[in-house]
Amino acid sequence: MPPAPVLILTSQRVEPDEYVKIRIQVAVVSIHPSNDPYQNITPVTRAYEIPVSQLHGRLEGHQSRHKQPGANHKLSDDQELAVCQYLDHLDTVDTCARLQMVSGCANAILQYAHTALEPAPVVSTQWAPRFLDRHTVYFICKQQSIDIDRKNAHQPDSIRAWFEKYQTVCNDHNIQACD
Repeated sequence: MPPAPVLILTSQRVEPDEYVKIRIQVAVVSIHPSNDPYQNITPVTRAYEIPVSQLHGRLEGHQSRHKQPGANHKLSDDQELAVCQYLDHLDTVDTCARLQMVSGCANAILQYAHTALEPAPVVSTQWAPRFLDRHTVYFICKQQSIDIDRKNAHQPDSIRAWFEKYQTVCNDHNIQACD
């Protein structure tokens, strides 16, 4: 079966990666899985003007480098989700997270998941700001102390509501007053 035509000019020798990725996807679709697994894919790569190694890798199920996660990630996706849940929990109890709290949470997760004899890995000092750059939903706002007039101007109802939330969190997690 001849490959489907692609609407990309062949005179372009230096191309953006996006065009090559599209042609590789079309070439993978044009090769049917029912065909011989040891078939010669060179004619297809010549027709679509794509590297043989890349098409061979896609046919074997390898991901594109653009889709692969970075090699220097300390936390897995599930562990990063746990950090996000921690930040969500802090938000529900109206507590502002600091960068040290985010890093501490990540280090605690790494410590808990570590099973080898050597010391558990820790995140770098720049991990927390980079994490917040990747997850734009979360941000750190600087806290400033409230002057005495503003402190006295707080409404008793809002203070009472905060302490009620605090009490429910203490009750949910079995936190005693002596703790």
